[in-house]
Amino acid sequence: MTRKLPTRAESDPATQWRTQHIFDSDESFLHEVSLLSDQCAKLAAYGGKLSQPQGLLQFLSLLEDTLVGMANAVSYAGCKNDEDTTNPTYQAFVGTIATLSVELHASLSFFAPEVLEMGESLWQMIDSFDELSPFRKYIDDVVRHREHTLDSEGEYLLSLAGDISGAAEEVFSTLNNADMKFGSIQDENGNVVEVTHGRYAHFLESTDRQVRSDAFDALYKEYSNHSHTLACLLNAHTRKNRYFKVARKYESSLEMCLTHSMIPTEVYTQLIGCVHTALPTFYRYIDLRRKTLGYDQLHMYDLYVPIVENPYKDLTYAQAQELVLEALAPLGSAYCERVKEAYGGGWIDVYENEGKRSGAYSNGAPACHPMILLNHQDNLDSAFTLAHELGHALHSDLTNRQQRPVYRNISIFVAEVASTVNEALLLHHLMERGGEREQKYLINRALENYRGTLFRQTMFAEFELLIHQHCEEGYTLTADLLDTMYGSLLQNYFGDRVEICPQIRKEWSRIPHFYYDFYVYQYATGFAAAQALTDRILSNNGLEDYLAFLGAGDSVYPLDALKIAGADLSTIGPIKSALSKFESLLSRLELMLQV
Repeated sequence: MTRKLPTRAESDPATQWRTQHIFDSDESFLHEVSLLSDQCAKLAAYGGKLSQPQGLLQFLSLLEDTLVGMANAVSYAGCKNDEDTTNPTYQAFVGTIATLSVELHASLSFFAPEVLEMGESLWQMIDSFDELSPFRKYIDDVVRHREHTLDSEGEYLLSLAGDISGAAEEVFSTLNNADMKFGSIQDENGNVVEVTHGRYAHFLESTDRQVRSDAFDALYKEYSNHSHTLACLLNAHTRKNRYFKVARKYESSLEMCLTHSMIPTEVYTQLIGCVHTALPTFYRYIDLRRKTLGYDQLHMYDLYVPIVENPYKDLTYAQAQELVLEALAPLGSAYCERVKEAYGGGWIDVYENEGKRSGAYSNGAPACHPMILLNHQDNLDSAFTLAHELGHALHSDLTNRQQRPVYRNISIFVAEVASTVNEALLLHHLMERGGEREQKYLINRALENYRGTLFRQTMFAEFELLIHQHCEEGYTLTADLLDTMYGSLLQNYFGDRVEICPQIRKEWSRIPHFYYDFYVYQYATGFAAAQALTDRILSNNGLEDYLAFLGAGDSVYPLDALKIAGADLSTIGPIKSALSKFESLLSRLELMLQV
């Protein structure tokens, strides 16, 4: 008998998040949307009135109220849609929010041009009017984009394009989460089990190579069936970025996407270059895996099975909660009390159900607490996912409570640090209390974290850079071209240790992050920074700095925020240090396994 996922209605409400903490009903959400639309019109009416202190202050105060309402509405619509991506009501809510977002951007299109026209008188006004001083950094963000800001008519036209700019990602998400079905396979115990996004990672950890191979083939067969459509979507997405790059007079899409957070493009390119220098060490790890498993050559589906026995099987959600809470103790009692509130307070949507969005995330709503989406599978990986998402959630929670609305946005460049520190603390906790058997497994797991985050995400980042460069040079991204480009990267990153089969060359087609505009490199930089910050926290030398970083939000630029915590990512120092730690762990495991 095939084990199928329950529907949303069949799932236990006790394991679901409580979206009523954001809005108590769909009707309340729709009422808020109506109010927000009215506020957009009021914001637009401030055009021509910003040169006076009271006019600018009133505009910024109304903007903050609107941003809070928008954040709540976005969170509610997104959460409800992700509970069951086939539900037409909440598909429509997401569409409503997309339209409202365009309306808001259109209503603000006059703001930057008008502020820029004020010149030095703007700063004189801020210096002489104390109530405007909290907005200095927010206005500075506008001024530093002067050369990429159009006049008010141009900004208005660009804002209208926002209604269609996310179409490729929206179509990909619906196809990927709602329409694609991967069939069923037979597991190690002879049970016929449906292959889903959530179960796929579990299948790849199976010690039965046939199970791994079957799951791999089932998944990629479905993506291969849609490869031309998926290539068309990725092509449309990169063309969208090319359009905005040209309109805003940036040298490249990369520069455009990094400039908002004041990240120099060198941070991106030096990451790729630094990881390239460590590939020979990475090949050593892949070869250790091959020899330990006893294969002449590895397949991609062999890269996730532990090369030592997993002593942490059948870890329930309740056990994962307890384990994670213990591991986070170095972050202090106040932090851990908030984690307990997350466990029992309706923050977390725990288990997979039919139509539910794959993966995991944290969504911070100002109206209440953050919302965490999981697809828990009762294993150690899912415990690490819980720790990871709690890192995001507590980061946004602290920022929401300490910063005013214009500074509540958290750059992904720093957000991935908070989540990865929690994972590093969990790994440290397990290593501290584990025996030799656990030590072997955990070192293997640590090396896998490096493989999956520092090496794999850097490879993704290089691919994303390449496809945008091809687009900017006038190429069309076809399925064949993408297969070739991705396959070449795989060959470079894995050498001859892994068979680069036709299926894995299509891995590009299933990565949602390629629609997130140069997002993935931040996993790698965040991972490197997190290793350094975890060491500081555990040495009782960095907790105060780290908590200050968590509460800073967007009140300082991301690179400066990390300097507060104790990591300087404007240099390659943290990347080189992390790679050195990878080599040290690898040498330790080579001695322990003696293969």
